[in-house]
Amino acid sequence: MKRKLLLVIGFLFCFVFTARATHQRAAEITYKWLGGNAYEFTLTCYTYTPSPAGLQRDSLLVQWGDGMEEYIPRVVLQNLGEDYTLNVYKQIHNYSSSGAYTISMEDANRNFGVINVPNSVMVPMHIETELVINPFLGNNNSVQLLNAPVDKGCVSKLYLHNPSAYDPDGDSLSYRLVTCKGQDGIEIPGYTLPQASHSIEIDPVTGELRWDAPILQGEYNVAIMVEEWRHGVKVLRQRPACDPMRRPVLPRGW
Repeated sequence: MKRKLLLVIGFLFCFVFTARATHQRAAEITYKWLGGNAYEFTLTCYTYTPSPAGLQRDSLLVQWGDGMEEYIPRVVLQNLGEDYTLNVYKQIHNYSSSGAYTISMEDANRNFGVINVPNSVMVPMHIETELVINPFLGNNNSVQLLNAPVDKGCVSKLYLHNPSAYDPDGDSLSYRLVTCKGQDGIEIPGYTLPQASHSIEIDPVTGELRWDAPILQGEYNVAIMVEEWRHGVKVLRQRPACDPMRRPVLPRGW
């Protein structure tokens, strides 16, 4: 049995937004077990502050993976500076039975001008996490991410980022880069990893993303798959500002 968390990371290397810029820059879904088949879900989004579209999103539609969907309310709206706004949405959902469920959110308003996502403003941002309810495995909480997806790096310089993930249940974690998804959770046609002078890769054990080194200034999206292992068995899969050129910003998104 497996549990998975999928994250999206958005690298920004001195990209100047135009009036066409929208707002969704990074997002992730996590959950906590409350007892029985009840779970509290947290949807965390990082949006482009100057865009009015972000302020208008006081709720977002989430697919629960059991045939049901629901708009969940925003409980936190906080300006972080450097054109980033933190949006946190929370909701409790009860499942009727054991099983494997994929919880997802899709936002049509991905930022304009993401270099490695062709015509990005027309490609939705899709994030998801997997929940497995199995009484034989015990309690089930998702990976938690301690490092906020706002970071800085430089073109032509080694870039390092780590989401600092941990598992409340004590499960081991592994990491890998995967293709970003768009509408209906389909892999984005034409998507590529960002160009690098030498390589871009992730340490499968520590989760450290190593980009050696960015070539072109601009905004990029990268997706990280985090997988949980319990007693040697895979348990979960979860899929996760314009500064001067010497200070680009790295958000996490999908």
